[in-house]
Amino acid sequence: MSSTTTTSTSSSTSPLKHQPSQATPQENKQIYTPWRLFIYDIWVLGIVSTFAWGCRISKYLIPLFRLNIGKNHLDIGAGTGYYLNHAQIPKTTTLTIADNEPHALNVALARCTHPPNQTHGIVTDILQPFPFPTPKKEEEKFDSISMYYLLHCLPVPMATKCKIFTHLKKYMTADGVIHGANVLGKGVRKDNWFAAMIRRGCLKHGVFHNEQDNAWEFERALRENFREVETWVVGSVFVFRAKGPIFD
Repeated sequence: MSSTTTTSTSSSTSPLKHQPSQATPQENKQIYTPWRLFIYDIWVLGIVSTFAWGCRISKYLIPLFRLNIGKNHLDIGAGTGYYLNHAQIPKTTTLTIADNEPHALNVALARCTHPPNQTHGIVTDILQPFPFPTPKKEEEKFDSISMYYLLHCLPVPMATKCKIFTHLKKYMTADGVIHGANVLGKGVRKDNWFAAMIRRGCLKHGVFHNEQDNAWEFERALRENFREVETWVVGSVFVFRAKGPIFD
């Protein structure tokens, strides 16, 4: 994918790269082997999401993703590129993938089946007030943003996570849509034995930081920043769609 563009908002790295940066062989060996990626897709997004969190991705999340893709789409939290490859994104859509970890972004870009000339990568921290370059014109703004299974991994308080919506709306068109899902820690059904085991492990090893995450505060933050808000709790997962950012 030599024509894929990777941009970094950090001054410590090269501002523009025309291909994904290369991880060291040891890093690839430890983290990004094809087998590990395959296991992640099957285990985390298949078995765990369905039987621990009660949210079958193919039934609830992929359709939501698919129905809310605009002409200029931003996907935050690269993951393995699973959603991008299953959402049937139109080939004419300009796709930007953002992550704070360069090697994860490289993997998503390498696995993404979207046309390379329509795909870009940005290394950035969405917890910052200005995580992306300021759009110079309206057509550079995103008309759709997705963030799936991301918020429960961020090691910050609930209030800080909610501010992300305030940060992101500055980069959206007037009728832009943001959608996503994350595993909650409070106010949901009692975990079954499998979910309890997975949750303990994720919290212990620092994969989850969601003990205080709840649907009420997330919905309130969305309503403070968007005109139209829809939310659902599916099992232990908060699912949301919000349209029309409220600009100050």
